[in-house]
Amino acid sequence: MLAPAHAFDGLSLASDQTNHKIESIRKILLKKSWFGFDLDDTLHGFRKASRAASSTVFELISQTCEATIEELRTTYSTILSQKTSNAFTDGKSSDIYRKERFSALMKAHSIGFTDTTLDQLAAAYKSSLESSLEVKPGAVSLLRRLKHIGKKVAIVTEGPEDAQKWTLEKLGIASYVDVLITSNRFGKTKMDGLFGLALKHLEINAQDVVYIGDSLEKDIYPARAEGILTIAFNETLSVVLDVTDLRVDSLRKLETILRS
Repeated sequence: MLAPAHAFDGLSLASDQTNHKIESIRKILLKKSWFGFDLDDTLHGFRKASRAASSTVFELISQTCEATIEELRTTYSTILSQKTSNAFTDGKSSDIYRKERFSALMKAHSIGFTDTTLDQLAAAYKSSLESSLEVKPGAVSLLRRLKHIGKKVAIVTEGPEDAQKWTLEKLGIASYVDVLITSNRFGKTKMDGLFGLALKHLEINAQDVVYIGDSLEKDIYPARAEGILTIAFNETLSVVLDVTDLRVDSLRKLETILRS
């Protein structure tokens, strides 16, 4: 049964045209044995959770110094850009990365601290992060559907290996994932060869997989460069039902295509 046109509201297409495109895309997707996903801001709202966790840290630090929360946030933003520019390819743990950032923040504001201080801040950050984690609407249902129809699921993401494993577990979706591939473990960013390494690690061809991610620059373009079919997912995108440039604004719509 084809998807009703109202499932893709916003498309300037007649119902029969929309359904024809959906059916063509569905057939292509069902031929793929692997479905790859980015993790942060694709399967869960990382930016929102990270901002909440960072705010918890800023509040704690501000209680011991004259710097305001906004001043700490501004400084931290610069530090974050500098400290994460290598996409965690040097293999450290998430705890070490976080403590390095908090240490740099306090040094920038001439705030004294000890190892115990860093331990407390890292623990507070992790606790707040956990309480703020939320899967994207439709993510669990989509993953469940993929496993039901016999597809393999790979997460190809930039970030500390331990943190990404922890995130999958806390989100309750680890059981749907067959393989986790991170920049932290493989030593490459997405823009510097991670997708090619992923194909080699999985022992598959680019034609065997479709990859879904929220960033055109870090997800879609590098995956396409390896010959991988891509689906850009972001709530701000307009839906495009063109197999050369597939775009959806919800994971539920992607599941609708698979169920059509």
